[in-house]
Amino acid sequence: MILNKLKVLLMALCLVAVSASTVFAEQSPQERVKEGADRLIKILSETDISDPVQHDAKIAELRNVAEKYIDFRLVTMYSVGRPWLKMSKQMQDDLTEAFIQLLERTYLKRIPAYEGQGVQYKKEIIKGKKAKVVTEIIDKDKKIVVEFRLKTVRGQWMIYDVVAEGVSLVANYRSQFSQVLSDGTPEELLKLIQKRIKKLDEDDEDESAEPSANS
Repeated sequence: MILNKLKVLLMALCLVAVSASTVFAEQSPQERVKEGADRLIKILSETDISDPVQHDAKIAELRNVAEKYIDFRLVTMYSVGRPWLKMSKQMQDDLTEAFIQLLERTYLKRIPAYEGQGVQYKKEIIKGKKAKVVTEIIDKDKKIVVEFRLKTVRGQWMIYDVVAEGVSLVANYRSQFSQVLSDGTPEELLKLIQKRIKKLDEDDEDESAEPSANS
């Protein structure tokens, strides 16, 4: 179960991996990822995110940071693939917002409490406007290789994908979305994402109601 917990933690790390207000052009991709990892650990170690009283406020804080420094439009575009190019701007906007909400509910709201996990930075590879930062997430005797993928957008390094245990976040969703778009429409994909969001919200409500039901 430690492995599953770490997978959620590192995916959330992707969502909040960059957070300071320094001059981005002066930072290397690895510096940006490290800065964000340090900020994430600070946020998680300051409070118990599993505490219902503080949970929502902390999730809002993490999302605010993520929206400032991760290009979620790029994340969505790569996840949708080539069909993105034929979509209207309004549909692209709607899918981006829905996808942000899905990622928030899938990863941020399920992020475990920080238990001393460490991050080691192994190497940085820069090729033109794209870069990879390879790290290891350390938790006791467990190690998970995590690769962050970044791209320069208007002169800034922005995270657009994370690969954990050889599985790309973008590729994973692209596989799911392509099944819908191969025979369906963008509108059907949007409805599917919204349906998943609703189901996750309902599951959260059921979990919250359990203690009172058993008391």
